[in-house]
Amino acid sequence: MHTKPLTRQSMTSLDMSSDLSAIRRLLVAAAISSRFCAGLLNNPEHAVRNGFGGEQFLVSDSTMRAISSIRGSTLPEFIQQLDDALSNRLLVSRSIEVAW
Repeated sequence: MHTKPLTRQSMTSLDMSSDLSAIRRLLVAAAISSRFCAGLLNNPEHAVRNGFGGEQFLVSDSTMRAISSIRGSTLPEFIQQLDDALSNRLLVSRSIEVAW
C-alpha cells in the first residue's frame, strides 16, 4: 500500500537551513568588522558575494534577493529588515505547503 504524505517540505524551507547558517556567519562578520559592515549596508549583494576574510556566504537566490533589497543605515536596522523579509518568505512557503 502506497500512502501520500499530507504535507511535504518545500524547497524554500530546505534552502532556509543552509541560508540561516550563512546569514549567522554574515552577521557575525558585520559585527566584528566595521569595514565589512559598511560594505554590507552600502551594497549588500556585493558584500555577500565577496565574503569576508576568506569566508564565503552561500545563500539561495531567493535569500540573495531578500538581502539585496535591504536598505539599512545601521546593522540593527539591516537585521530588522532581513528578519521581516525572511519571516514573510517563510509564511508564504508554509501557506503554499499547506495548500498543496
